[in-house]
Amino acid sequence: MKQSIAKWFCITWLILPCTVLANQWHAVSEKKHTAVLELFTSEGCGSCPPAERWLYAQQQQHSALDYIVLGFHIDYLNDQKGWVDTFAKPEFTERQKQLARLNHFQTIYTPEFVLSGESLPNWRENFHDAVSFLNEFDAQANIRLSAALVGEALMIDSHSQVSGAANREHSKLYIAVIEDGVTSDVRGGDNAGQTFNHKNLVRQWLGPFELDPAGETFIEHQVELSSDWQRPNLKLVALIQNLADGYVLQAVELPLQH
Repeated sequence: MKQSIAKWFCITWLILPCTVLANQWHAVSEKKHTAVLELFTSEGCGSCPPAERWLYAQQQQHSALDYIVLGFHIDYLNDQKGWVDTFAKPEFTERQKQLARLNHFQTIYTPEFVLSGESLPNWRENFHDAVSFLNEFDAQANIRLSAALVGEALMIDSHSQVSGAANREHSKLYIAVIEDGVTSDVRGGDNAGQTFNHKNLVRQWLGPFELDPAGETFIEHQVELSSDWQRPNLKLVALIQNLADGYVLQAVELPLQH
């Protein structure tokens, strides 16, 4: 029988050396709403590189804003643009379709910005004000996120508390593994000859995890780390979303750095 992560942590303190114990990380969500920006993009999309560069410039210029970026590479352009995006996955496309259904949209496209569950088509004009507006609200969930590295596996532990009966009934937890500084040389399609430096690149999208009807939930999960992931550049993101109205109740980001 698989031991719980809580038991595993206790055993670890007793038998593992300090160098291993150092590979543990913890984060707690803020009391105010942390916005989540989901960017749906593709290396085969000619208008995506300018959108990504614009977004990363905002992160440098508006550091006071509280938001988390998730870069999902979709796979439906792989057969159309003469270039296969190796970071694209069907589950990322399904995530975009899920959000389209929640927003009552009939189509999906790239680049698309979705902010805390709501599509943001005029992102250049509205991004700053929309994030500032969301940051004013109290969070409707509290998330504690922990991780520990054991060999080639990442042990993830999330403890969440959700407020409101409707939120407790309809909300789910998602966890993303993301990576910064991922370079890629594009040799075909609309972006042939360009070198990408991807930030906030979603490597894995986990969930949905069920929440306790009482509003307090413990989630334990294990992720096998791929050999091509740059471990110092990895982060975890946990978010709780109401799947009745699409609103992201709260999120937290956990860099796996020392």
